[in-house]
Amino acid sequence: MKEKALQVLLVEDNAGDARLLREMFSKEKPDSFELTHLLRMSEATVHLAKGGVDIVLLDMGLPDGHGLDTVRRAHAAAPSVPVIVLTGLDDEALAAEAMKEGAQDYLIKGQIENRALPRALRHAIERHRMQTETDLILTHQMQFKDEFLSHVSHELRSPMTAIYQFVTILLDRLAGELNPEQYEYLEIVLRNVKQLQSMINDLVEVTRVQEGKLTIDLQCTSVSDAIAYTVGTLQGAARGKGVTLSLDSSPLLPLAYADPTRIRQILIILVDNAIKFTPANGAVKVQARMLDEDPQFMVIEISDSGCGISPEMTERIFERLYQVPENGQAGRKGLGLGLYICKELVTRQAGRIWVMSSPQGSIFSFTLPVFFAGSRDLPVAQEQRVAVRFGCPGDHRGWLAGWFALQGNTRRVVA
Repeated sequence: MKEKALQVLLVEDNAGDARLLREMFSKEKPDSFELTHLLRMSEATVHLAKGGVDIVLLDMGLPDGHGLDTVRRAHAAAPSVPVIVLTGLDDEALAAEAMKEGAQDYLIKGQIENRALPRALRHAIERHRMQTETDLILTHQMQFKDEFLSHVSHELRSPMTAIYQFVTILLDRLAGELNPEQYEYLEIVLRNVKQLQSMINDLVEVTRVQEGKLTIDLQCTSVSDAIAYTVGTLQGAARGKGVTLSLDSSPLLPLAYADPTRIRQILIILVDNAIKFTPANGAVKVQARMLDEDPQFMVIEISDSGCGISPEMTERIFERLYQVPENGQAGRKGLGLGLYICKELVTRQAGRIWVMSSPQGSIFSFTLPVFFAGSRDLPVAQEQRVAVRFGCPGDHRGWLAGWFALQGNTRRVVA
């Protein structure tokens, strides 16, 4: 059976380089390659959109495209087609960036050997096929995990609620008196039930995120009140561990344009984590101030004197189900969902979240937009930033509905 010719798209505006590549292909077995040569990126994207291309040889310096932008455009036009970039520079850093943008390989002009070119093409196609299969397997695994966690979390809520209710009935001595030892044992049961309930609530919240059912009620709200509520709620846990928990909020801090319930939820998760990872005689502090580099936003910071986080983990800790390895102080006391939930909640309120850490402790920070009296919209600066981020510059009126649609939210906006 005759093997189908490999459809190669060459995007190259230099006539000399194109001629050399044509000569290399001409030395291959007849009908093994079919080469289509285009000069501009705009022509290439149209051609790729039509389909039928097996692989792209892409120059990174075109009249209407330069550098990594060409790779992004090619990948966007045909995500399933592998790309090999052509460059006149022996630049390892640039090659690595091109690979991150979706390129499978890179070839340096003037150093391409006749026999190396077809081999590079076939290897790139095979690598792309294996990567696609791997990504598909991982996607299916994640979908299965999501469905399993969703089912388990909902099934556990009813029996866990019953256990909680009957334990509290016993502790309140509604079913009779308890001796000190019985009371102590029931207190241990109750603490563990509360921990399980927290995990189940996290699973339910993540399920809402994945299903696009997360509700955000934007309104004029006091961040200072949310901080005071959080500190008051967790003061007992901090005191029981010998950790000092304090707050510092400026009396001149303006109101935020956010969801008060979600702000408290974010703060509870972050402060609770800080207490867990701070040893006895340590300190946790919550403070809020205006963001120095952008007065349209305020920043809330939760600092601790705990064990710190290694630099390679400061990005990964916001991933779903990721947990910092046990360090002997706090151990594994959750499912690795809390910081993921925080990131989702902050992002869906037009803010951002990050962490800075050292062996002396960590500082978790997140931003929220400032509320402007008399306005039903977010600040213009943030409005433009989000619009530009999603490629919608120009008239930004009514962008808020689009923001939430893109984020997959259910929301209500209250002024």
